[in-house]
Amino acid sequence: MLEQANELFNQGISSYQNGQYQAALKSWQDALQSYINLKDRKREGSAWGNLGVVHEALLNPELAINCYQEHLAISREIHDPKGELNALVNLSNIYYNLRDYPHALEYQQQRLELTRQLLDPHTEEQALSILARIYLAQEQFEQAANSYQQQLILAQSNQNYQSQGNALNSLKSIYEQLEQWDQVQAYSQQHQLIFRQFLIDNPGNIVQQAESMGLDPLIDFVGMDLSHLDFNYTDLRGINLEKTNLSYTNFTLADLSGAILKEADLSHAIFTNANLRDTDFTHANFIETDLRTKMPRANLSYANLTQADLTSAYLPHANFTQANLSNANLQYADLTGVNFQGANLTGANFSRAELKDSLVENVDFTQVVGISSRIKSELVKRGAIFEENED
Repeated sequence: MLEQANELFNQGISSYQNGQYQAALKSWQDALQSYINLKDRKREGSAWGNLGVVHEALLNPELAINCYQEHLAISREIHDPKGELNALVNLSNIYYNLRDYPHALEYQQQRLELTRQLLDPHTEEQALSILARIYLAQEQFEQAANSYQQQLILAQSNQNYQSQGNALNSLKSIYEQLEQWDQVQAYSQQHQLIFRQFLIDNPGNIVQQAESMGLDPLIDFVGMDLSHLDFNYTDLRGINLEKTNLSYTNFTLADLSGAILKEADLSHAIFTNANLRDTDFTHANFIETDLRTKMPRANLSYANLTQADLTSAYLPHANFTQANLSNANLQYADLTGVNFQGANLTGANFSRAELKDSLVENVDFTQVVGISSRIKSELVKRGAIFEENED
């Protein structure tokens, strides 16, 4: 008898998962009757809970609530805390969906209290998050913020980074609505610090990790400290990293095409074989950076490339206007059509570099290294300056 009842129960699960709600309803009703006959109260409660779920799917909320209430009553009678938690979640959710927020709040508070009695911090974090969402639906911002702050404290003690990210993101959103910008800034900074620690403790795909922490990589990395991290192979196309600290960061084989890195600190970073097409590096700091990579049409105007390694770099039509290239290594680089106007080239090494059609009018090449007599003659014709040293 029990085996047949369990088979009906599992059959109902399969039907429900395949969207066959009427079939699921029939299977669970038959399973319920069998469990009642067997006096198996725990399984009876589970059957009531599943019947509530299928009634909800069939848009019969009153029947669903009755089933969830039966599940809750049985779970409390037999001291089944797991079943009680499930019933409370279902009741809170259905009342929330019905916009009956007082009842949704009541059942979620009961769930929160039970998780605390059971010393279940993970479920307590979830309950606090949902409780805050219910408060927000009623525009009770102070209560919502208080719940998220409790969630944050608990998540920090449990080192639950995703939960911390969820709480901080929600707190930022609340204070944005309240136009309390100092609070928004404080929680944003805290979010960034926690994310950095998360990356250190959990190396992996940084974009996915950011999203799991409630951050939008396209905008939330702005101004963040991401130094000494590994972005190897990462897809960062179009990302905004303006004013971000990326010193000593590894971007080997990363794709940053079309990205914005204005005023970013990229000193000592590694970009070997990265894709930097059309990337905006205006005013960026590249001191001693490895840029042996592809950078066609990149904007490096006003960038500091002191002692940067651009050996064999592919830089056609890049913009070096007013850039500081002192002591940079440009050996074998493809500099076709590059704009050098106003650039500081003191001590830069141009040995075997391709300078075809580069814009060099009034550009001072006097102290560069590696320019052959033939290339020098061509550059002079295009307006480059080579002052002869006097003996």
